Amino acid sequence: MVDNKEWSYEQEWYEETNVARKIRDFLEQKGWVTLKFNEDKKQRGPDIVAMKDDEKIIIEVKGYPSRKYVKGKKKGKLKPTHPNLQAKHWFAEALLSVVREKSKEKTISIGVGLPKFPKYLQLINEVGVLTPLQLKF
Repeated sequence: MVDNKEWSYEQEWYEETNVARKIRDFLEQKGWVTLKFNEDKKQRGPDIVAMKDDEKIIIEVKGYPSRKYVKGKKKGKLKPTHPNLQAKHWFAEALLSVVREKSKEKTISIGVGLPKFPKYLQLINEVGVLTPLQLKF
């Protein structure tokens, strides 16, 4: 078992930057050129901006919330709330972000990058405007 002080959310496969790297790598394998990659989650704006031929895509990426506190005095200790609640908020933020980008620049393609968790799949189905593209990793 990993000590709470040694545990780091960044080691989890579903952490936002890890998910974003997988999406960026997938796009680059398909011939897209990355114009922006937000590795610092504190930066504003979309997480991935890429071009292929004359097409531009903007992708907002969210990880899946940890069951544990990720920083501070409680780092590594279990949170009392289930991650699904926070995941719903993150999903809403991502969706709003890409819709705003599309309203600014009508010709772009937009996407939301999420790790495959039942809550996110449920939300995608409820919204009905997203088409899941599933990457295996």
